[in-house]
Amino acid sequence: MQDRKKKQPRIALMTAASVAAAAVFTAILFVIQVYGAGGGTTDSSSVKSYNVTVGASRGEILDLNGNALVYNETVNTLTFNALNFPKENAEINTMLISLINLLEGKGETWIDTLPLVMNADGSVAFAEDKESEITKMRAPSMLNLNPYATAQNCYDAMLEEFGIEGFSKTDTLKLMSVRYNMKKLGFSVYTPYTFSEDVSVRTLAYVKENGNFYKGVDAEVRSVRKYTGNGTLAAHLLGTVGALSADEYKEKKTETETAIKAAGTDARKAAEIKARAYAITDDIGKNGIEKAMEEYLRGKNGVKTLSVDKDGNVSESYSVVPEQGGTVISTINKDIQEIAQEALRERISEVTDNEAIAKGLTPAGAVVVQDVNTGAVLAAATYPDFSLTTYYDDYNELSQNPGKPLWNRAFQSAYSPGSTMKPCVALAGLEEGIITKDTRYLCTGIYTYIDQTFACFNKNAHGNINVQRALGVSCNIFFFEIARQLGIEKLNAYAKLFGLGQKTGIEIDEAQGILAGIEYRDSIGKGWKPGETLLASIGQSDNSFTPLQLSNYCAAIANGGTRYVPYLVSKVLSADYKTTLYEHTPEVAVQTNISKESLETVKGGMYIVANETSCEPYLGHLKYKVACKTGTAEKTRRVNGVYVDGTDGFLIAFGPYEDAEISIAVVIENAGSGSSTAQVAADIFEYYFSKMGEIRNIRTENTLID
Repeated sequence: MQDRKKKQPRIALMTAASVAAAAVFTAILFVIQVYGAGGGTTDSSSVKSYNVTVGASRGEILDLNGNALVYNETVNTLTFNALNFPKENAEINTMLISLINLLEGKGETWIDTLPLVMNADGSVAFAEDKESEITKMRAPSMLNLNPYATAQNCYDAMLEEFGIEGFSKTDTLKLMSVRYNMKKLGFSVYTPYTFSEDVSVRTLAYVKENGNFYKGVDAEVRSVRKYTGNGTLAAHLLGTVGALSADEYKEKKTETETAIKAAGTDARKAAEIKARAYAITDDIGKNGIEKAMEEYLRGKNGVKTLSVDKDGNVSESYSVVPEQGGTVISTINKDIQEIAQEALRERISEVTDNEAIAKGLTPAGAVVVQDVNTGAVLAAATYPDFSLTTYYDDYNELSQNPGKPLWNRAFQSAYSPGSTMKPCVALAGLEEGIITKDTRYLCTGIYTYIDQTFACFNKNAHGNINVQRALGVSCNIFFFEIARQLGIEKLNAYAKLFGLGQKTGIEIDEAQGILAGIEYRDSIGKGWKPGETLLASIGQSDNSFTPLQLSNYCAAIANGGTRYVPYLVSKVLSADYKTTLYEHTPEVAVQTNISKESLETVKGGMYIVANETSCEPYLGHLKYKVACKTGTAEKTRRVNGVYVDGTDGFLIAFGPYEDAEISIAVVIENAGSGSSTAQVAADIFEYYFSKMGEIRNIRTENTLID
């Protein structure tokens, strides 16, 4: 209770600041976008009026404690207003080159996306990696050139169309960039053109003071997306925002038209739908939470009427004020996310097989941390990663990086899980009555089945052992025998209970993975051999699971047999925090109904791994006892035409052992062993246990968002 009282002044201050920010953003003018060609125009003998939309500020994304992960920052922009813009090419070009020189002289930037470049010898060439833009440039709606038109052909066409004369080649290319982009984006009274997205107050003042020359150049204040730290924190979870693609615009346009038809004669509702419509110049969430919560983050556009009298004077009024998008409260714990990313990065640098790297395999990995009692994802890190701040500047390099830093390995990469499969097999054997806690099998290091011979882990002979010891030393022979008696159908029935090889249902993109068995082999036109059942029991054969699936499976073991649907968004509040727009209730995917006795037996075996055998050096010293299971999986990948062998390391863990709160799954590609991943989990547990009381308080009281 005392902790809650201490937090209230901070929460009140944050809330007040957020409300103030929302009020400011509500008044900000955004890109004016088309309602419909001429649809909002009225005409009289003395006044012409144009109804246009005013875009809303995008909502922010916070962590579960109210720390900003994605927020808005205001910037000064220069836009072109068609009502007052020059009409003749000569005047337009003279003004534009002056504006370009003004900004460049002050070290400021303007939007330059023309897919043409000037070579050192003065010749023109197409920019690299701009094939789609080059195709658009040649299209009938743009320069109307043949599909095979050269860069020089495009250059010459623009010289003629835009009436560019008397400028140097360098300045000519700059003018072409602005004029071409204005045309491409449909510059008109309904669609202003953004020339520069971030200019100084001094530059704005100069432009306004010389308004008679810089006709139609307006100064506006807008908000831009900003990210905590350097933009790498939870980048794969938060996602990106970008311009609408042609397909996305077509889809959104169809949705709007359908909604307007459904509104029938309700003019007010139709007007609201139009205000929410996407224009071709709009941004949209492309992936991650930005995409999943687009409906809430986007906000509600306003409506503004521009009126021009017979003397050319322009006035404006608002019939609908824009509303900032909602505030997304995620399940991410900023501090745990930072610890997870740093621990993963450090451990990968320490354990990656240098010989494998020299052959072309890249250092990589992922980690997922969940609340075992709700399914909430507290952290999910992927390495290599990227910065949301510089995403678009770095995109070409990122997309060509062999390490695939844009790929969310935590949710989208599926791996052969190795011995992390064994707790599931043990539970299946216990529940089906094949073994009890005291059943012992003899491990001689070799197991013969039909006409095949299989070896134990590291070819060790473990002697006469029970299930807990078999888990503790990761004895393959013990689990081969369970699998032989179970059969692949029964084994997979339990794997499905724990969600292995199945999508979890989380809000953002994820891979399904593969559950090895007859069903999968039939789907690819191949048969199932009896020996494959044994390999499947130790996480080999075709088995392929995501780190998220492994964490969720571990969480179900830890919490007593309930598998939840993982989630990343706790709730969405209005920008002023007064209204709850969406709230997530933890959702049970499956009640496994596995007996407490079986679960306790398996958890006891996982306790041995963490505190007595391979992971004791990493996890045995923690403030609270934990349990885990390691796994290794050999792989062969084709790199630059050559097959290269490597070994991935895995770990699933939960803690505290007596009353579990979090589960962790770690994978490090080319790590050599599962135990080598344990330090990542140790760092996360160490932080979590040091803050456990505080974290519990936040989880139960929801002080920030109540």
